[in-house]
Amino acid sequence: LDRVAPGLFTANGNGTGPAAAAVLRIKSNGVQSFEPAVRLDTSTNKFVTVPIDMSVVGDQVFLLLFGTGIRFRSGLSGVNVTIGGVTQQVTFADKQGGQVGLDQINVRLSGQLPKGEVDVVATVDGQRSNIVRVNIK
Repeated sequence: LDRVAPGLFTANGNGTGPAAAAVLRIKSNGVQSFEPAVRLDTSTNKFVTVPIDMSVVGDQVFLLLFGTGIRFRSGLSGVNVTIGGVTQQVTFADKQGGQVGLDQINVRLSGQLPKGEVDVVATVDGQRSNIVRVNIK
């Protein structure tokens, strides 16, 4: 058995496509707000990514990813997340706390991300997760 086996949850529940995620935005005045990373397209009855606005100077933007097989990592330094092929700063990776068995990874997004729908991959102690998608604006 492996100590970690990272799996990122997806909105459609099959392990591919839009990430089951949320966005935390901290404005320069300290006000925090949560934003969706996905929405249900009622015309197709499928989940689609919601663009994450990275254009506001001074905002700190975090992607909150939900998954499993992460909490027994060796340490925070053993968790790596790439978005659109660009490594991002992981600020938290452990059990979510509110739901039994749910793990969470918080990723601080940089302004250097490619725009549009991009792949997200987590690597935990050398074990790679499935690929999920987010949309960067």
